[in-house]
Amino acid sequence: MINKKQSELFGLVITYAFLGFGLIFMVFPYVWMLLASFKIPAEIYNRFLPTQFTLEHYRMLFTLGTTGSTNPFVKSIFNSLVVSSIATISVVFFGAITGYALARLKFPGKTLLNNFILFQMLFPIVLFLIPRFLLMLELGWINTYQGMFSPFMISAWAIFLFTQFFKTIPQELIDAARLDGCSELRVVFKIMLPLSKSVTIIVAIFTFMGMWDEFLWYLIVTKDYNLMPLSVLLGLFTKGEYSSYPGIQTAGATLLTVPILILFFFFRKIFTEGIAMTGLKG
Repeated sequence: MINKKQSELFGLVITYAFLGFGLIFMVFPYVWMLLASFKIPAEIYNRFLPTQFTLEHYRMLFTLGTTGSTNPFVKSIFNSLVVSSIATISVVFFGAITGYALARLKFPGKTLLNNFILFQMLFPIVLFLIPRFLLMLELGWINTYQGMFSPFMISAWAIFLFTQFFKTIPQELIDAARLDGCSELRVVFKIMLPLSKSVTIIVAIFTFMGMWDEFLWYLIVTKDYNLMPLSVLLGLFTKGEYSSYPGIQTAGATLLTVPILILFFFFRKIFTEGIAMTGLKG
């Protein structure tokens, strides 16, 4: 009995040791980047903890750019917010109404459509870069906001999550709403979405994060510095005339993570509940 308890305790210690090591391995680069953004240049590679803090790197970010124009990062932050917000709202909207149709309505070709959506989840996005670019070129949407967000307005993953969750909502609620005169769209937005708050927030957060961190597609369809999102401008910024200034690079990378951290801290409870729910339902 004692040996069994000792063995379990030893296993627990080993497990937490590995988890602790993994946590340090993941967190350390971000902590180093955050501290480096406040260090003077002479201490960035020589000290982990700075002896003095400076905001000079952030000041330079908001006053200089690769083209010599003023406040390019303020504009790029605005661009990122616009593109990410529009795509997030669109993904939630189309994901909810399509998920409701697949979960609760009967129509010809429903099984085929559902299988097609699942089939789309098997392919990496990079396979569609060339067709998407040619389509944007044909539409004249290169160097436009719609060229950046339009390919991401509908998500098969979001449709799948909404479909699986809507199947768990009692049919009696839907029937009662229909008897009260609610249209199908009103059922979605008055009944289904309020009951699926956790799933909706999960979809919104992950979509916003993906759009905010997107780089390759934005780099392909935008060449105008005034339209570039923060991720692209930062990438070009670090390869241009300021590539030898690591303090500016780390300050820009830190700014790129701020909205994601804010979202997590505000919605961490629902975020955790949503992950557990989407992992158990379906």
